[in-house]
Amino acid sequence: MRIMRGALFAVFLFVAFAAVAVLMLPKERIARVASTELSEVLGRDVEITGEIGLSFWPVLGVRTGPVTVAGPDWTEGQPLLKAEAMSIGVGAMAALRREIDIRQVELTRPQINLIRAADGRVSWAFGEGGGESGAAESGGIRPFALARAEIRDGELLYEDRASGTRERLTSLDAQLELPDMAGPANLVASGVRGTGTLTVNLRADNAGDFITGRLTPVRLDLSTGGGSAVFTGAMTRGLDMDGSLSVEAGNTARFLAALGLGDTAPPEGLGQSIDLTSKLIFAGGEVINLRGMELALDQNSLAGDADIRLTGARPKVTARLEAGALDLTSLSSEGGSGEAESGWSTTPIDAGGLGAVDANVRLAVESLDAGMVKLGPSVIAATLDNARAVFKLTEAAGYEGQIVGEFVINNRSGLSVGGNLSMLQGQVQPLLTDLMDVDRLSGTADAYVKFLGVGQSLDAIMRSLSGEGGIAMGRGEISGFDLNALLGNAGGGDGTTVFDKMSASFDIADGVMTNDNLAMSLPNFTASGEGEVNLGAQTVDYLFTPVALKANKGKDLAFPVRIRGPWADPRISVDLQAAIDLNLADKKEEVKAKVEDKIADELGVEREEGESLEDAVKKKAEDKLQEELLKLFD
Repeated sequence: MRIMRGALFAVFLFVAFAAVAVLMLPKERIARVASTELSEVLGRDVEITGEIGLSFWPVLGVRTGPVTVAGPDWTEGQPLLKAEAMSIGVGAMAALRREIDIRQVELTRPQINLIRAADGRVSWAFGEGGGESGAAESGGIRPFALARAEIRDGELLYEDRASGTRERLTSLDAQLELPDMAGPANLVASGVRGTGTLTVNLRADNAGDFITGRLTPVRLDLSTGGGSAVFTGAMTRGLDMDGSLSVEAGNTARFLAALGLGDTAPPEGLGQSIDLTSKLIFAGGEVINLRGMELALDQNSLAGDADIRLTGARPKVTARLEAGALDLTSLSSEGGSGEAESGWSTTPIDAGGLGAVDANVRLAVESLDAGMVKLGPSVIAATLDNARAVFKLTEAAGYEGQIVGEFVINNRSGLSVGGNLSMLQGQVQPLLTDLMDVDRLSGTADAYVKFLGVGQSLDAIMRSLSGEGGIAMGRGEISGFDLNALLGNAGGGDGTTVFDKMSASFDIADGVMTNDNLAMSLPNFTASGEGEVNLGAQTVDYLFTPVALKANKGKDLAFPVRIRGPWADPRISVDLQAAIDLNLADKKEEVKAKVEDKIADELGVEREEGESLEDAVKKKAEDKLQEELLKLFD
């Protein structure tokens, strides 16, 4: 918007030059008369220097030397405009009638400086206001016609001292056709900002109304290397707008760069390409209002209303939007949840788009697929502030349950992700499949997790995770593991373990999740578990211990099972050493006691109550040594 406003201002400025050029007839008086007339029109000191040439045929005209228009006092001597030369051609017959019939106006290599002060004053406001308003009226301009006016190889500099931003438009070329002040005006302009070329085509139905700042019917076409935009409706010289807008941007980053709105591409699904139609209202030079908007961001379609504030370090978007099926799988990077043999994706995640804008958005979706998590009908409150995005789930359905909490993506000083999420009565199997590509556990659960991960790839984030969580389930199943068959129950053999309830809590540090309190109850069994799941390496090392109640002559019988290896295909085996330790503990103590008694008998050692065999033998040896020493003194 600033660049467009500057380009329109530049055109208006050189039209003002042309309007007084007809007064220049004697060559010696040209510079003095032009300076005086322009100073009166603009309210600024105008200086024309250098040699001045006069032509009479076929077009009456002049060519001046350098031209300078002073800026307001508060710009500290920085000129509003400085051009190497100015050429003006007028109709000879009209000049004799003291009418203005400008055939040609050209400014060569002008440099235009537009400055907005910290208090809101602008350097391009003319008249008695002294720069307090950017929309000064120009009702005193006498009627004139302009066959053609041009700027060649100009430069536009914009400085906002309130925000500390500076923008530059180079290689500025512009052509204006204004055959009648009461008729249409046509402007074609182009320039380069950074590496992006911006082209503007503007047609105003009434040139006089537009130049004097009135609301005028217009059509504005804007195109860049990344896309194009079309506005039809009413507009003022200060770019106040009320009408319809359509945007087609195949490359959003290039499109925004040429407009001075940042050059970072959003993630796929959030607008690497854009299709938009909307009613547009723009007033006061700060806020764009979009109403009845229909928006396509890559493969996603949304509708609603939005306000875009252009002031500040970044544009600020406030919106209420609705969407059908929203596809944000790119946010989990290529590879998504990853394959067991290849691990998490190491593709760098480009989160630079988070710093392009600030936002406060309420989004209602029918479904959302973010790759590692899926939601059903949900309402999401999203805020984006200085590259930190917070997504609050206030009314979210997922995995046949409810999900509440928040998820944070922070790219202020390196990428980090975190969250505090709870699931109520959700299905575990599809959730674990999405998160970890694991589908062995199924059932309904309540669960919560708090986590934080840091890194520029999904692999780095998973290996750095820290946090805590817990899960509580009612009836469920574990596939690929038949506990009944393992314990010799005739009812087993279907490859599935069915349990009545299960609970566990866990801690996460450096990407490793540890747990020591798994508790599970089954028909005729209980089970406990402890171990770790390496989230970064996608491996598991877990000891699961089912206990058959009253199975061993009225005693409980434990069968520890070791689960070890890649979590998508772990090895499951009975831990014999642990089984011996747990089930034969009484036998071990009995055998140990018998052996110690036998040794004591052989050595002739008598143990006191509670005394170990080792202590008894040591005491007997000390007593024997003492007896032998006493014999030396006999």
